[in-house]
Amino acid sequence: MYEENTYWKNVLTIVPIVGSGVATIIYFLRLFARRVGGTTRWQLEDILMGIGVLISYGATAFVVYTAFNGVGLPTSTLPPDERRRVQFGSWMIQKFWAPSMAFIKISIIVFLRRLLGTLTFYRAFTMGLIVFVTCWALAALLVNIFQCWPVQYYYDKDLNGHCMGHQREFFQCMGSLALIEDVFILCLPIPVVWRLKITMRQKFAVTFVFSLGGLVCIFSLLRLIEFRRFIVTDLASSSALESIWTVLEINVAIITGSLPLLRPLLQGILGRMRSISNSKRSHHSNSRYYHRPSMPTPPVDLHKYFDPRPLDHSTTVKSSAKETTMPPDQFYNYERDDEGHRTSDVELHGIAVTTGVDQDVEDKSDIGNAEPVSNRNWPL
Repeated sequence: MYEENTYWKNVLTIVPIVGSGVATIIYFLRLFARRVGGTTRWQLEDILMGIGVLISYGATAFVVYTAFNGVGLPTSTLPPDERRRVQFGSWMIQKFWAPSMAFIKISIIVFLRRLLGTLTFYRAFTMGLIVFVTCWALAALLVNIFQCWPVQYYYDKDLNGHCMGHQREFFQCMGSLALIEDVFILCLPIPVVWRLKITMRQKFAVTFVFSLGGLVCIFSLLRLIEFRRFIVTDLASSSALESIWTVLEINVAIITGSLPLLRPLLQGILGRMRSISNSKRSHHSNSRYYHRPSMPTPPVDLHKYFDPRPLDHSTTVKSSAKETTMPPDQFYNYERDDEGHRTSDVELHGIAVTTGVDQDVEDKSDIGNAEPVSNRNWPL
């Protein structure tokens, strides 16, 4: 028994705290991304999500509270005080789950409504879904509070009181409605996205981001399945795994509901990384051309690969007085240093610089010459 208690104590302490911490970090990154994107004030969906995050801390705290009060052990083996504490913790978790999920879901719906709500039918449907989620959360909260009378009788059976019948069926009903809501929210943006005039690649990318909400549906389904093994009279041993799925459902909903809004932040990070990469590549490229004096000089006859007008055999330079034919090596009159390297190669290492100044100049200028110019052969 001690090993089982230790196992659940560790699991119910580490998983909720880590999950809540990650969800909180993602939420604050969402707010920071707003500022990066140029939005100085919070939107309604940011405030609603923030309320959901704050309420989720209550569920996390009471899951950890039950971890240190005998959860995972049969209720009959616990001392009376510890039995009351673990049942009180289980009762309080239910009070935070429904309100937290309601604010998170409404936040996501408001965001989708702002982003894609251009159609009248779409806006009407999303408004109806908001009303349904609100009514569901109120019903779940009120029935959870007053399922026993007096309300303390749920966790303290020493009192005189009673509880409503079919408690487990009620939890399954609320869980089923929550799963249906998650599926509707998951499918809500898909038809609109695929009607947008964007590329197929962009459609798949946007669909993938929104489909991450399917993780919430998975945890909601796991929580619903766990209620089949839920024993109201033995909460200490039957509520451990259900508590794990509860906090994970809340935290994953916060994370997936905030990821689509992190795009400005991710674009800034990727742009900075791309800029650093390009800067390193440019520095490496410059070092190839300007910082390798020991690089071997290519043969002279390879100049044709760098000349924008390659010469196959010889270059002819014409003037009005004479026509001169020179081989390529004489046409490109390079200056050479003491080691026999061309100075242009030493300075630029392969960057060709061509100047067309090798032509004969007559002693007489054409300016003021009365000779007709209509039939003259001008230098090209």
